[in-house]
Amino acid sequence: MNTIQVLIVEDDELLRSGMQLVIDGEEDMQVCGLAGNGKEALACIKENRPDLVLLDLQMPVMDGIACMKEIRRTDQDLTVLILTTFNEEDYIFEALACGANGYLLKGIDFGKLVATMREAMNKQYVLPAEVAAKVASYAMGDRTYKQEKGLQRYFEQATPFTKKEQQILVLLLKRLTNKEIADRLFLSEGTIKNNLTVIYGKLGVASWQEAVQELERLALNHA
Repeated sequence: MNTIQVLIVEDDELLRSGMQLVIDGEEDMQVCGLAGNGKEALACIKENRPDLVLLDLQMPVMDGIACMKEIRRTDQDLTVLILTTFNEEDYIFEALACGANGYLLKGIDFGKLVATMREAMNKQYVLPAEVAAKVASYAMGDRTYKQEKGLQRYFEQATPFTKKEQQILVLLLKRLTNKEIADRLFLSEGTIKNNLTVIYGKLGVASWQEAVQELERLALNHA
């Protein structure tokens, strides 16, 4: 049986030690590293190659959101569970948007923590009930979310756009600039400009503004 290697990133030493004790007591898990801030976490990830990271949000030097962004710049597959005492919407949405695999409140009992970690390793997104309710409420009322869903339904039909072009179109619908799209997809700004030239041709438009308007029309028609 393969042992799940876990990195704990938490600035509260007492909580960190408690989690380590519980995790090391599991037959299929082992703590491979401890970190007190995001900068230390990135070094530990590079050195120890964990399978799963428990990542606090509020930390000195580098917080969890900044650390999450850096992790996803180089590794899209590493399982990361956000661990925090905060459950405000801003933290929830930003952490998930940055690529976290789930969100745990620090008040969770250690037994459920271990079970949740196993779920995350099985590629399940993990959200506490109160967090899921906030996400659902946000999604139902958010115009951008509805537009994205409409665009995805359009992509599911016969579409002239490649997978990369579809990724760019989703970000274009959010009105991101070329540089912002390039940063989000880890591509050069020149590559994005070249792709947009092709995209404009397929959409039958001549400018960024016309492209956004056409995307909004397509999204509305498929919402």
